[in-house]
Amino acid sequence: MAEALRALGHDVSFLHLQQPLGDEDPALRAYWGDRLYVFRDRFPASWIRRGRRKLFRLTARTLHLDLPVDAYFDPAAARYLAALVDRRPFDVVVVLYVFYSRLLESLPPGVRRLLDTQDVFSNRYRLYGEHGQAREFFSTSPEQEGKALDRANTVIAIQEGDARHFRSVSRTPVRVVGDLAPPLAVEPRGRTAGEPALLFVGGPMGINVHGVSWFIEQVLPIVRGQVPDAELWLVGGISDRIRRPGPGVRRFGFVESLEDLYRRAALVINPQRFGTGLSIKSVDALRRGRPLVTMATGARGLEEGAGTAFLQGESAEELARHVVSVLRDPELAAALGERAVAFAQDYHRRNLQALADVVNGPDAR
Repeated sequence: MAEALRALGHDVSFLHLQQPLGDEDPALRAYWGDRLYVFRDRFPASWIRRGRRKLFRLTARTLHLDLPVDAYFDPAAARYLAALVDRRPFDVVVVLYVFYSRLLESLPPGVRRLLDTQDVFSNRYRLYGEHGQAREFFSTSPEQEGKALDRANTVIAIQEGDARHFRSVSRTPVRVVGDLAPPLAVEPRGRTAGEPALLFVGGPMGINVHGVSWFIEQVLPIVRGQVPDAELWLVGGISDRIRRPGPGVRRFGFVESLEDLYRRAALVINPQRFGTGLSIKSVDALRRGRPLVTMATGARGLEEGAGTAFLQGESAEELARHVVSVLRDPELAAALGERAVAFAQDYHRRNLQALADVVNGPDAR
């Protein structure tokens, strides 16, 4: 988003609400320079407040209770933001995540308030529980989420499904701005000979573990029954969460560069079976021009590309059939790659225009 806003001609600064009390991340400073502001509250009274908030959140997560939307709010951070805006006036302030939305109340009149939601947090613990997963991150009620949205002039949703939910709980105008990472320069290509690999890149979150474990148990055996040398490559934090992967699974962990693995793998898979927000791993495959096989949940916000820019299935048999087709047919793989690039380019153009409209244009319902 920072790169996109700069490309649109805006002067962009970043306020980091630092959770650890140690030194700041040098990569942040290297990128932002004097446009980086870091809030870290080291006063004893703040430590007590922070401890209370953490205990409250831990209790709620343990008991599977939704949190008040302001459970992460730090009054000292609001004072810091107010002083910063007073010292260096900004025309627009974008706050990420609903649980930081109360910061918008510290802004003076005339500052445009945007809430970039990134995801839906209403009943998130319930959603995870329905799929047998441990409660992760943050969950609140629809009423509390609506309260957060009401603080903004405009709400930014990352895909249309999320936008429909936000419109149902708040009257604040909602605009959809998807992933803003630009397509990468790629050459149309088929499968690399000798490496019928299925690539999955993801973190250790339960939603990834749930989907990948199901894929290993239900889909991969069907694939290997028809393409015996097929392998599933796991990259990122997901590698440590799949304890006993079984035959045909390679765990790479964290790597210096993903590009070589994207280039070598025959296709990318995304077997997510539930979720909200946007599955960035699907976008990353498309913008690299790689054949993608996913489930509907992994195609949230990308639905118009199903069947052309990528292949989509819901059952183990459907996914396996798509995977085997790509592995056996280099021409199909190449065609999917070409259509993926074209889709990613159009998707990026639409999102840039949507961002420009949100930042520059008047609110309209």
